[in-house]
Amino acid sequence: MEYAQQRLPANPPAMPEFLNREIRRCPRRARLQVGQTFLCTGDDVDVFAVVVTGSLRVFTAGGTGREITLYSVGPGESCMINALCLIAGASSPVTAIAEEPVEAVLFPRRVFVDWLAERPDVRAFVFGDVAARVGSMMALIEEIAFQRLDCRLAGYLYQRSARAAADDEIATTHDAIAGDLGTAREVVSRLLKSFERQGAIALGRGAIRVRNPEFLRELAQGAGP
Repeated sequence: MEYAQQRLPANPPAMPEFLNREIRRCPRRARLQVGQTFLCTGDDVDVFAVVVTGSLRVFTAGGTGREITLYSVGPGESCMINALCLIAGASSPVTAIAEEPVEAVLFPRRVFVDWLAERPDVRAFVFGDVAARVGSMMALIEEIAFQRLDCRLAGYLYQRSARAAADDEIATTHDAIAGDLGTAREVVSRLLKSFERQGAIALGRGAIRVRNPEFLRELAQGAGP
């Protein structure tokens, strides 16, 4: 018997109009500058947050201090782990900080739980987001366990920039790079954001500007045969 291949959604679902209305009239808001913490590992979770502007980076850290970015939460999105902690009554297993200036609206846990029980549109939004984030994290596990995709991506960008114009700008998209490297767009996007944080590149709409080609060249040399 053959089964059709099933894929988790690649992106969080669109926010329902009901939640849009609640966000516009919600008085409780959090405003964070870059680097400020929204959630720490071990914190009790008592609010449901939806980002209005900016971006949160959600990550976990090992005993050595090494961090692994799990996903980012942008405008119109919620944090999967925030929602799951509210449902389970569990403390946070991750940390979330602002990677851009953030404004988020905050709803009490009791309101969130009532919505899940009474509003099919909110349930679809929350669990659709969970499915998308799980798909992204599965791609991350594949990247960590089986690949040195960071090295391959660095070599790809270094070679493309060497063929580019004098300004070292590469006209491409995350989807195109993922196709060239035979991987998922989510993985490419995560690595590109990491390269940008380290000052190697600058991301733009439909283009990538290489700022530190030597960083890319040295990282690419770690790719091995």
